[in-house]
Amino acid sequence: MVNPETINERLREIEENIVLLEELKSIPFDKFSDDLKTSKCVERCLEISIQCILDICHHIIVDNNWPRPKDNKEAILTINQKGIIPSEFANRILPMVGLRNLLAHEYLKVDLNKLYSYLQNLQDFREFQKYILAYLKNL
Repeated sequence: MVNPETINERLREIEENIVLLEELKSIPFDKFSDDLKTSKCVERCLEISIQCILDICHHIIVDNNWPRPKDNKEAILTINQKGIIPSEFANRILPMVGLRNLLAHEYLKVDLNKLYSYLQNLQDFREFQKYILAYLKNL
């Protein structure tokens, strides 16, 4: 049985991070790239928000006793196959797994241009929240 509170905790964390990121996305790139505090904040908020998405996917899979995915990309694809998120959206957010891995494991190689690009494109987090809230409502 899916534990809505476990999922809602992570949705709240995503929301807190997205609110902060929305404030930072209006900073022009030249100021963003010169301000270490801002770029580090963006890195961490994106990393945590993506990790929350992945945690939610894994929680739903485990709580439904579905076959365990071999990796995080497969977790996203599983909740797509089970009808929780549409295919087009699943394919659009799959690259988040790579960004999360980069931010968590190869943090010395982060390209500020790409990071700024992700900062300008936060609507996928909101869309994920919408799909998961609809899923919880239908439980």
